[in-house]
Amino acid sequence: MNKQKSILKILFFLSITFLYSQDNDFEKSISNTEKQIKELQKAISQNNNEITILKNKARQSTNILAITKKNIQNSQNLIKAYDKKISLYNKQSSNLQNAIAANNSEMELIKKQYAERSINLYKKKNQEFRGLIFNSNSLNQVVYRIKYYNIISDLNQKTVDKLTQSQFYNNKKKQEITVLLKDVDKNKELKNNELKSLDRKKKYQEKLLSDLKKEQASIRKEINKQTNQINALETLRKSIIESKKKYDEEQLAKLKTIKTDIKKYKGKLIWPVDGKIVKGFGPQWNPKLNTTLDNPGIDIAATSTSPVKSVFDGLVTTITFISGYGTTVIIDHDGGYFTVFTHLENLLINENMIVKEGQEIGFVSNNNIIHFEIWGNNQKLNPTQWIKNGYK
Repeated sequence: MNKQKSILKILFFLSITFLYSQDNDFEKSISNTEKQIKELQKAISQNNNEITILKNKARQSTNILAITKKNIQNSQNLIKAYDKKISLYNKQSSNLQNAIAANNSEMELIKKQYAERSINLYKKKNQEFRGLIFNSNSLNQVVYRIKYYNIISDLNQKTVDKLTQSQFYNNKKKQEITVLLKDVDKNKELKNNELKSLDRKKKYQEKLLSDLKKEQASIRKEINKQTNQINALETLRKSIIESKKKYDEEQLAKLKTIKTDIKKYKGKLIWPVDGKIVKGFGPQWNPKLNTTLDNPGIDIAATSTSPVKSVFDGLVTTITFISGYGTTVIIDHDGGYFTVFTHLENLLINENMIVKEGQEIGFVSNNNIIHFEIWGNNQKLNPTQWIKNGYK
């Protein structure tokens, strides 16, 4: 009864130790996965906020661009109006110039005719005057002819005065049009400069909008990538949880079948590796040093990369590297007993892992030697007395 209680106590101790350790490993993996998920979710949230900001900037840029394009169109229409106005002013100026030229020609003609008439009158003044009087049929006719002559002279003078007045008006109008043309040209030049500025602004807004869209696309791509990573991590987390559940079930099953009380198996333990003992337990003469050295275990020569096995059920408590011994593994078999393996490589086990008798824990390193020890109650024991055919 006491023996059964002892076995149950050992099983309980091993199961609690193992499951606590394995739970820690699984929980650590799950915690790390969840931490990565939260970091990615935070990054996605930040990226979404950035996209919102970029969208607002893009919307603002789009509005500015639309207004700029409208202003460009208005400026272009205004420049066309200026061009039309300039064309009309030029046409009006040309018409005035033609009118001025025609007036000048007519005035010159009248002046010429008037001068010729004046000269002729002066030369034939007496003769014509006598002709006007003596060739007339009556006194009334004489008076009429004199009045007619004076009327023609007055008409010519009035025509000249009218042409002079028209010429003055045309010249004044032409000057006004010249001033207006200069004003329109100035406004057109200002509008052209404004149009150039608007065009530069338009190109800037178009580039800004393009850059904003590219940045949004880049962030969306990053969000998709992060979302895929989250999905992968979620899958991994579920897989870890499932693996933990399965592993716990397997290890609990192992615990139910684990062998205890290694003392009962003295002389029946399997060999840790297929090989030959080349250095025995206890004091060993070293001819090189010319002295006796104590060997706490045995050295077994084996082929490099040969598998090394646990000699009994137990719990891996230590995996470390010791100078002169290389990679070292310690397996606790409860009851104060444990085994030590050195000169290993390519381990197949982890700390706090339950191993069964015959389970491979690693491989022989390239020095082709395995050092093996058995300890009980803090005393080194002779392995050859514990393994089958230990003296072969």
